[in-house]
Order: sequence, then structure tokens, then C-alpha cells
Amino acid sequence: MDWTPAPRRPSAMRREQNLAILSAVVSGAVVAGGVILLLLARVYPDTAAGLRRGTADLVAPAWSLLRAPFDGMGRLADGIGDYFGAVSRAERLEAELDIANRRLREARAGMMELRQLKALMRTRSPERTVIATTRIAAATSGSVVRSAMLAVGSDDGIAPDMPVIGGAGLVGRTTEVGRHASRVLLITDPLSRVPVIIERTGQAGLAAGQGQPTLLLIDRVGADVPLLAGDRVVTSGDGGVYPPGVLVAVVVNPRADAPVLRPTASLLGAGYVAVEAAFLPIPKAEPEGPVFDAPVPVEARRRGQPAPRLRSEAAGISQP
Repeated sequence: MDWTPAPRRPSAMRREQNLAILSAVVSGAVVAGGVILLLLARVYPDTAAGLRRGTADLVAPAWSLLRAPFDGMGRLADGIGDYFGAVSRAERLEAELDIANRRLREARAGMMELRQLKALMRTRSPERTVIATTRIAAATSGSVVRSAMLAVGSDDGIAPDMPVIGGAGLVGRTTEVGRHASRVLLITDPLSRVPVIIERTGQAGLAAGQGQPTLLLIDRVGADVPLLAGDRVVTSGDGGVYPPGVLVAVVVNPRADAPVLRPTASLLGAGYVAVEAAFLPIPKAEPEGPVFDAPVPVEARRRGQPAPRLRSEAAGISQP
């Protein structure tokens, strides 16, 4: 059997030759055009720029017309994706809204019970009083002392040991007070100790400054529950200077020996701050040896002598 392919007809061969010649001519024309344009851009830059602009003006409408179906399909796909995404987001938001409403109902019930218990026990809670709202005039960030200056003083009602609270959390307390200016000991100062509570665990401790942007949680007492990064640390109200519940810092390194805290307030750029009265001011000490009247002897009344006065002293009772 002869498997030799049949010879091609002359017309088919001629067509292939013509196609090859045409491809070569087109390729050569494209290369020659590119070379000419390159030389023209080198010799006549302005003319080449005009040609490029004209070509862009001619090609842009055709390109837009060619891209229109693809752009429409892309917008249709985006619309379908947005629709399904909006449905899933709406379902997620509805679930979050249900959870928030449930928590709100529980909080309202708890507030009502708390008001009833306070009314029943006649509980009196100290009120927080804002003395002045001002801006931090200057702040220092040294390794030994970290303090700030306020442009309010004793003429504005400021006194030592008043808490200074910013919008994001506790800033410090006043130490030195002049007539028109006050110095604030920042919570990052090595001498600063703030009584705090970890909200999640209820553990109490002291947020101690160390002359750095971070704090250390020391003297921790309470349930032996490991801390987690992100735990909120608020003031406990112990000591009477700082009111309870003011946000101080969050835990960034929950190591066992001394967890590291990051203050929530920007201490060096806190902006406006509020100076409040001490939550529980320390009562003034009574003067030693109060004067009181002693019984007047009958003999003294008969003789018209003045009644003796006694003063109790630390060493005992003496009579002048």
C-alpha cells in the first residue's frame, strides 16, 4: 500500500507563499515604522509628541469601545459580589444588634437593682468634682523626673494631690501648686504609684512608673489568674486621691513577675485635661489637746475665783 501524501495543488502552495510574503512585509513595515518613530523622537521631539497625542486620540475611542463589554461584565460581577456581601454583612449586623440589645437589657436591669439596693441601704457615694479644665503647657520626659505643667494654680482652686485625667485615661496628679501654674507628676514617673484593679480578673495592685513610656504592675493581690495581653487596668479608688474606674493602662506583656502596662493616655501630648478634686480628701487632723471646762469647785465659786481650764496633752493632763 502506498502511503505517500498526495502532492499539493499549485493554488494552495501559491496561497501559502503569498501569506508568508504578506507577513514578512507587515512585520518589516512595523519594524521600519518603529525605527522611524524612534529616530523622529530623537531628532524632532515635538513632532513625535504630537504624533503620540494624535495616535492616542484615535486609539482611545476604539479601545474604550472594545473594553466596554469587559467593563460591563466586571461591574456586573462586582454588583453580584456586593449583593451577597451586603446580605452576609446585614445578617452579621443583625446578630450583633441582638447581642447588644440583650446586654443593654441586662445592664438596665442591673442598674435598676443597684439603685434599689442603694436606696435600701441609703448608700452615699462621693461625687466627682471637676475643678478646672486646661491644657498641658509643657512636659518633660527625662529618665529621672517625668512631669508636666498646667496653666492653672491656686487662684483657680487647684491644690496638691488632685487627679489629672485626660480624655483617654489617667495622666497623673498635682504636686506643686503656685498661684497661676501647677506641676503634675505623670504616672510614668519613678515616684508614681497608682492603686489599680484589673477589670477582667478583679486583681488589685499598683501601677508603678519606671521613668519609661511603660508601667509595671507590682504588689498584685487577689485570685491567681494569669493576665492576658489587652487586659484593661483601671483605678481602684484606694488612697482617696484617684476616683475609681478611671482607665489607666492596658497589659502589653503579661509576664508573671511584673506585667508591663502601656498607658492609654498620651502623656506628652495629652492636650486638654481635667483637674478634679480628690475623690476622698484626707480629713484635717484635730488639734492636739482640746480645751474643755473642768468642774468648778464650790470653794472657788464662793470666793469668786475664775474657773480653772484644763488642756489634755500627749503626755497627760496638766492644769495651769
